[in-house]
Amino acid sequence: MRNERGIRGAITALHAAVGTWVATTVPGPLLSADDLAYLGMARTLAGEGAAPLAPQPPYGVLYPVMLAPGWALGLDEVAMLTWARSVNALLGALLVPVLFLLVRRLTGAGFRWSLAAAVVGASLPALFATGSIVWTERLLALLVAGALLALCRAHEEPSMGRVASTVALAVAMFASHPRLGLATVVIIAGSIYMARARREIAAAAAGLGFTGILAAEGARRLLATASFDDSGTYDVGDLASRRGFDDAFDMVLRAGGTVAYLVLATAGIAVVGLVVLGRNRVIGPWALATLAAVIVVAGWFLTGVDRADAHLHGRYIEVYAPIAVALGVIGMRELGSRFVAALLVGPPIIAGLYGAWAGPGNNWNQSRSPVMMLGTEAGGAPFGNDVFEPGAAALVALVVGGLFLATVRQREPWLFLVVALPVLALGIASSLEAVDQLYDGAVAGEVSEGLEGVEIDQIVIVGAVAPNLGGAVAWEVGIDSASTEIRPETSHLLLPVDAIPPPGAEMAVAFAGGTIWQLR
Repeated sequence: MRNERGIRGAITALHAAVGTWVATTVPGPLLSADDLAYLGMARTLAGEGAAPLAPQPPYGVLYPVMLAPGWALGLDEVAMLTWARSVNALLGALLVPVLFLLVRRLTGAGFRWSLAAAVVGASLPALFATGSIVWTERLLALLVAGALLALCRAHEEPSMGRVASTVALAVAMFASHPRLGLATVVIIAGSIYMARARREIAAAAAGLGFTGILAAEGARRLLATASFDDSGTYDVGDLASRRGFDDAFDMVLRAGGTVAYLVLATAGIAVVGLVVLGRNRVIGPWALATLAAVIVVAGWFLTGVDRADAHLHGRYIEVYAPIAVALGVIGMRELGSRFVAALLVGPPIIAGLYGAWAGPGNNWNQSRSPVMMLGTEAGGAPFGNDVFEPGAAALVALVVGGLFLATVRQREPWLFLVVALPVLALGIASSLEAVDQLYDGAVAGEVSEGLEGVEIDQIVIVGAVAPNLGGAVAWEVGIDSASTEIRPETSHLLLPVDAIPPPGAEMAVAFAGGTIWQLR
């Protein structure tokens, strides 16, 4: 047992080291509005003041708490980016032991196969590629897996401690991002169900869950107001008011695209994993209900979005992908070979056809953000390209799925890893190459190039400027050199393109979404 723990620990540490190396090789931050929002909230927690951004959408409070120590230690912007990426890599690596324990509890697989499945589940291309971005996705994936593991433990022994820990992890999911609110409710309901024979524990679970959700939302609002002078640009009520019965078809379409992408980007292995989950009559219903909650929210959020990413979207569903893939590896080994082969052939073909049908017009000829996808290589994009082709995606999925199945059936986990890890590495390399290209053409890349040689003492960013542009400029000149209010030392203004500059101001740099003016 001690030797097994040592092996798990060594592999987890190696995963964190590789993840940190991969994450720090990518330029960034890529999506400046999201990145700077999290970094700004962390600055507020550290007592240094937030980034000069306009009011932002609701972001969770737990991830900024993990970033705040970097600011408190006095790190500058460049070092903070390394800190955030290292945190992401550590969170991604912690998926290995959590998935290992979850796989063993749900399937009874041996040590070597459980560890191999956990390593593959924790090493999907997007888990490495988006680790370079200051997003909460790595934390979300870890918490979802941890909550399901805690639910398993609560079923085995519905004690107050185990039930309370399950509720706490569910609340942490909501505290990490409000979009997991529905999934949080499912996990809390599951913990209450597990303790149904002990009414006092079930009642305590309900009370803890309700109180925890209210506390998390209150903390989020306080931090957002302190950081951006606004509690959030929308809430559930606002979104509900924009979603009527006329949008029902669009919601179903986008939710279906989320599922289709999960199938394509995991080569159908996730489908096998979901079958394994469904066969567990105790945990399976709650685990699948959690996934359904994620899919419903994804369809709801993506409704009305016109960009190409919205029709086959990976960012929301990827929080569940590690679980499904890890269990899918065991399922390929334990389930009937013909049944597994059918799962690895039929769903990818259907998903490819769905993708070809769902995208309007020549949608798939448009650029897609690879950071919204589970992995460009497994998804069928040409190497390092952010253009997506559903037919190629289905073909790649069939090849990868067949290769994985053939090696799993050899009953040697080391042989499976010898094949699986290079395939995953190829997907990671492809994703990173695509992110590099995306950064060069993104707002952050445009600002980085445009501000070369421009000396700015202090710049005011007008709130009407697009958040991505404002965040990129604030990052490039330094957060402490940017503000939303004019000061005596103000030397430049960032104004919208159609804004009238102050008398005597001279244009310094013109961007697609705004112009920097130098004050005399």
